[in-house]
Amino acid sequence: MRPVMPYDSDALLSARFKAACADGRPEEIRRLSALWQIDIARGQAELNDKVEELLWTTTLLLVGSGRRGRKPRLDFFLMHMLNASLFVPSLLAAIPSEGSKATLLRSTVPVLLIYLTVRGRPRIDAGLAMSYTATPRPPHEKVPEADASSIGNPREDEEFNAWPGIVASVLYAPDAHTLKAIRALYYAAQRYGRTPPGSALGAFDWEGHETRGNLEGRWLPLRARGRRRVRDVWLGDTWAEDRLMGPERAVLGRRLQERRLW
Repeated sequence: MRPVMPYDSDALLSARFKAACADGRPEEIRRLSALWQIDIARGQAELNDKVEELLWTTTLLLVGSGRRGRKPRLDFFLMHMLNASLFVPSLLAAIPSEGSKATLLRSTVPVLLIYLTVRGRPRIDAGLAMSYTATPRPPHEKVPEADASSIGNPREDEEFNAWPGIVASVLYAPDAHTLKAIRALYYAAQRYGRTPPGSALGAFDWEGHETRGNLEGRWLPLRARGRRRVRDVWLGDTWAEDRLMGPERAVLGRRLQERRLW
């Protein structure tokens, strides 16, 4: 998939789509989309696997498509791909026909690919996502002292659960998109957070080679690392509004800046 070059940061969204739909890109999107096969004979197990693949993929696209050595930046449109994936299970449950469920799943791939093209075809750097800590902690943290009779110690990273603090604070974030992104990551963490390293769908190809670089199968803590990226800086006890990278003023009619979430 060839991106539109040179990338025009001042282009209207309509112009971006027009450019993305030229030079053979629609044909390539159709070809790539057809590679994502859905075996409806497997029933619900197949649907569950495809939903999991979507959530893994959209998480990686959001938190693994930045640049190393730079401040974390989250793309506004790729964030929507993650948030939209959260609703796929509910939509599938409401559709009576297995064939129609497969059609819905198939339709998500070309939408994802066209938005990737519009946003300059970012590349997934899974190593970047994995570079963030799997046990993020908020600033100004006041960790209680564990009693000698208690089970676990919140001062130890391996025994610390950051999600309650994240969920409690994101309720008061200044933009609903922040809340939605954390909601999607939290849902995925509950469903797939105990996936053994190397067992995530798509981590290895049919020949046993890792698909996303030399990670040695360390996909287990991706959700935790993703939440660390999404909420990369928490200013005091509030959610800042300046770190979500969106399109320019001409695209949405207002400036959507890069947003720091935690």
